[in-house]
Amino acid sequence: MNDKELVIQFFMEGYQNKNYGFVLQCLSENYIDHSPAGARSNQEAVNILIAVSKMFSDMQITIADIFSENGMVATRVRYKAIHTGECMGIAATGRSISFEALENFKVVNGKIVESWGYWPDKEIEALL
Repeated sequence: MNDKELVIQFFMEGYQNKNYGFVLQCLSENYIDHSPAGARSNQEAVNILIAVSKMFSDMQITIADIFSENGMVATRVRYKAIHTGECMGIAATGRSISFEALENFKVVNGKIVESWGYWPDKEIEALL
């Protein structure tokens, strides 16, 4: 699997299919997330994905753009889901929301070792 395929599978298996075993395998044990979520291991990343799945059900991922060069993978991802759990202090509304995020990944020896990305919190909050 090349770097782009690995990142696509991370999104599909982690967010859409909730295949956390795959996520544990595709992220290095000492994975570092440089986003505000700040995971510092593959297990912490899985815990974040589980928390997201409690906030948003029926998550659908669309990879709008993906570029890869020298072990770095850049993405523009569209997320679509239903707000079914508390998010940013806002109780579940049942609303369908959709937003885009830019997320970048560093891949070494077939494992994601670092990522940088930010969800548009103000936009998400307005949609809830």
